Amino acid sequence: IKEVPLITRFDGDVVHFADGTSQAFDAVIMCTGYLFHFPFMPDELRLQTHNCLYPANLYKGIFWQPNPQLVYLGMQDQYFTFNMFDAQAWYVRDVILDKIELPEPAARAADEQKWLAEYEQVSDVCGDIDFQAKYIRDLTNATDYPEFAVEKQGDILKQWQKDKMENIMGFREKAYTSTLTNTLAPELPEPWLDILDDSLEHFLNLTFVKTKKNKA
Repeated sequence: IKEVPLITRFDGDVVHFADGTSQAFDAVIMCTGYLFHFPFMPDELRLQTHNCLYPANLYKGIFWQPNPQLVYLGMQDQYFTFNMFDAQAWYVRDVILDKIELPEPAARAADEQKWLAEYEQVSDVCGDIDFQAKYIRDLTNATDYPEFAVEKQGDILKQWQKDKMENIMGFREKAYTSTLTNTLAPELPEPWLDILDDSLEHFLNLTFVKTKKNKA
């Protein structure tokens, strides 16, 4: 990994930098954080969307419809976060490796419209979670992504939302059961507002003290 100054221009696959150096690359990945703002992209390639679960103009929520060689990852509003990013990345990988063949533009547009129409029918947070779980399942079914019980994780997210509604100051103290190991997570040993030291050493010490008390 090498850090270099600002990109000044592209000549084919050669990237030129502000310090006068240049190098050829196979791919360029642009990371923008959480803002849907791509001023460096030409209009014909720029995604313009609001925060939603299925941005328009993206096939499978990933591939830019007018030019599917352009990939947008993680543009959706998120409940599942990294599981969703991961599933998207695996799908893109298989497209790059020619394991998945993207359909023609008309078929891509029809698939997008199907998802957008279904999203229009979603009316509450539980519907949001089910919709995104279905979206992730659609991606993982097409690849060899490891099974992680996305629907059961959706049930946990629904309970988490319910816990937030019941007690916005206490829901962080709830424990949930892993969909992978069936292990119930340990509860916080103190109210989260009282845990001012978030270091690993302090947290492990609190857990140890709680365990000793339970054994006693």
